[in-house]
Amino acid sequence: MHVQAQLLSALTMLAVPLPLGLGAAPAQAEPPAASPAAAGSAASESPTTAAPTEPAPAPDATAPPAAPTAAPPNAQPAPTPYYPAPAYYPPPGAYPPGYAPPPGAYPPGYAPPPGSYPPGYYPPPGYAPPGYYAPRPAGPLPGYHEHDGFYMRLGLGLGYLRMSDSHMGVNETMSGWGPALDMAFGGAVARNLLLFGELSVSATSEPTWQSGNTSNTMTSTNLNLVGMGAGAAYYLDPLNLYFGGSLGLAQVTISSDANAEDENDELTDFGFSGKLMVGKEWWVSADWGLGAATMLQFASMKMKNYDNRMSAVGLTLLFSATYN
Repeated sequence: MHVQAQLLSALTMLAVPLPLGLGAAPAQAEPPAASPAAAGSAASESPTTAAPTEPAPAPDATAPPAAPTAAPPNAQPAPTPYYPAPAYYPPPGAYPPGYAPPPGAYPPGYAPPPGSYPPGYYPPPGYAPPGYYAPRPAGPLPGYHEHDGFYMRLGLGLGYLRMSDSHMGVNETMSGWGPALDMAFGGAVARNLLLFGELSVSATSEPTWQSGNTSNTMTSTNLNLVGMGAGAAYYLDPLNLYFGGSLGLAQVTISSDANAEDENDELTDFGFSGKLMVGKEWWVSADWGLGAATMLQFASMKMKNYDNRMSAVGLTLLFSATYN
């Protein structure tokens, strides 16, 4: 059977007419269908020949897209696209000293413009490129209308001064109005808390002297209460109202216009002194304030020529200029 099938195939191929000279080529006759036995024999002879398949159906447009296939573990990453530098372009040489962009900050072969930062790079805190001036922050600057740093208060006003002592069992007083000066220098140790050193002078010209039922005016005579010490003041925000006080030493001096030899003579030794003050200020600039204050001063001292003590009390209204 196998030999007969091969002979039949050869005769079929020889039966095809060959093209004639110049005439048109006749149509090729359709080969006869192979018998089942021949088909089975051909299949046994060519087991690797694939049978024709139908075309694959078109994909469904409504179907969800397929999930991306994971890249192999050894695959090279895609090149990083170039993104322009941030809106701020520092001048050339704006990198901090010793700074090198991290690997992969720019695509291979790309040369960034001089002084530009790679994507995602932020300079260290507090770093400013050469020639760069940061914009002024919104709102008041640090220290604006704040009681911090150096402190200076200069006060000038008018006060009432009264001094009294006892001589040979008789009480006598000297009192009168006059100018007053108060100066304080120091600094802030905490917010609104100030420590300072203070110098003050209260004077009265031609005071009234009174002893028992007798009184007269001390013509051409000046009495001065000079004090120095250390104190503190605390401000209340936002009223800018403050309370202060100091402790120190004080002395009473006397001078007479009629007798040049008695000019600025010491009437007492230095003795204990204290002050209390309440004031209010108004800001006139970032650090300067103008205000007014009431000061109460008291002192107790030993007299120079008598073995007794003199006490002094002063009440003063001051107008002040403060730098803080």
